[in-house]
Amino acid sequence: MIYSNHKALLCCILLSLLSISSYASSSEEIYELVESTKLARYSDITYYARLPQGRADENQGRASSGRETSVRGVMALVTWGTQPEDVRGNIAAGGRFKNYVEFADKHNLALITWTNFKGYKTGVSGDVMDEDRLKDYEKSYRQRAREWKNGYRRLCRRFSLPEKNLMIYGISGGGQMSHRLALQEPDYFFAVHIHVNSSYDSIRRDGEQILWLVTTGTREYGYPAGIRFYREALSRGYHMIFRAEENLGHAGSPATERTSLAFFEYCMNFLPDASDPEWRPPPVDQFYLMKYPTYIGDYLNSEAFTAAEAPKYMAPEVMVALPNKAIAEAWGTVLDFNQPEKSQPSGPLLNTIR
Repeated sequence: MIYSNHKALLCCILLSLLSISSYASSSEEIYELVESTKLARYSDITYYARLPQGRADENQGRASSGRETSVRGVMALVTWGTQPEDVRGNIAAGGRFKNYVEFADKHNLALITWTNFKGYKTGVSGDVMDEDRLKDYEKSYRQRAREWKNGYRRLCRRFSLPEKNLMIYGISGGGQMSHRLALQEPDYFFAVHIHVNSSYDSIRRDGEQILWLVTTGTREYGYPAGIRFYREALSRGYHMIFRAEENLGHAGSPATERTSLAFFEYCMNFLPDASDPEWRPPPVDQFYLMKYPTYIGDYLNSEAFTAAEAPKYMAPEVMVALPNKAIAEAWGTVLDFNQPEKSQPSGPLLNTIR
């Protein structure tokens, strides 16, 4: 009888543990969707979606007709990975991007990722291609970008996610893919952070409606192309932060992640809340402090000063707009804490840099 009671108690404990495990799994549920390619030389695009913790059990993550979204927005984390089993981990808690997963849960953001669908020119930027080669490349890439868009829109509709105002972080091949998508389909994007790109596409119109963070290393192959991309972007009215980490090659870094998270935290002040019909934009838009920044950095040595002091210490061509103190401190070394944050240049920073 005693043995039987102990056995029953053990079964109850095991069932409880299984129940807890099941709940943890459901809160970490990651859903899959495949977009079949019609281009013979390419593979299908596999997408994954993760709802904020505690929301993954809502109708098994599937949208019913007319169902409203329950998330504020969507963040994508993309890499060079082409195999679904590798890419799925991009949005898993405790994985390589765990701090971004925590950020997404904190702000009620769905996380998505997808296999790198290629189609771009690795190591060759658009501004160094001859006209015929650039034309052929862009025609080919537009086909691949359309397939991505079809799959992305289907993913959003399947899981009741907002299609517009996507925030994206891409590293290495993921960065090369991310910025090309944003240049091809700017209407879908709100903020883009790309890191250690080895190549960059040419600037296109309409991308100035996106907030940009471009980070690289001074030992990365694409560093010179990154500088050209940044300067061309500013000349075309883009709102872009550029950071080059000294002695960094083709790799991530803690400083890059700090800058990235500070950048996306800034974006959250302006990101429309898709789950709140009463949401209204703040009095100033996300670009105001890019035109009238609190701090200005020198990308050659990662030093930042208040906007009022910066012209004394750096040439206009190396200036980077840093919209708030949190971004400035993550971006580099702030050398003057005594000036009040309200110090601003008399005119837009872009007028000075151009």
